[in-house]
Amino acid sequence: MSTTNTPRIIDRLIFVYAANSGRLGAFVDSAKKLLQVRGCSLCALTHGLTGEKEEWRSCRDEIGVPIDTYHLDDQPSDVERVAAGAYPCVLAKSGDELMLLLGPDTLDRLRGSVNDLRARLDIHATMRGLELPEGPPAAA
Repeated sequence: MSTTNTPRIIDRLIFVYAANSGRLGAFVDSAKKLLQVRGCSLCALTHGLTGEKEEWRSCRDEIGVPIDTYHLDDQPSDVERVAAGAYPCVLAKSGDELMLLLGPDTLDRLRGSVNDLRARLDIHATMRGLELPEGPPAAA
């Protein structure tokens, strides 16, 4: 009798930015971008100087699961516990399990490429026995 390991489906992604929430946090992050000072690599993927990037919006809509976003000062305790100080990061939720999917080193290596982000999500999910569903997320 053989058993197959079917990948678990990711129900939700959680992005945690290495920045604080609110207008001051956004201003500081924008100033870093403008001055080309190293800031949050996840922010660089999803936002430009004037707000959310169109390329990111398209990717987000195609990922197939809801995406929650948090900042250093507004993340829930379970997210903070799993992130364990590794910011920015992307966590995956499958059923009741929450796990680190992409850490700061991986996000830094993407150098702002949304296409590379999408590929890394798939690769790192597979490495953890997970997969993203096909198609856009179901309406909540």
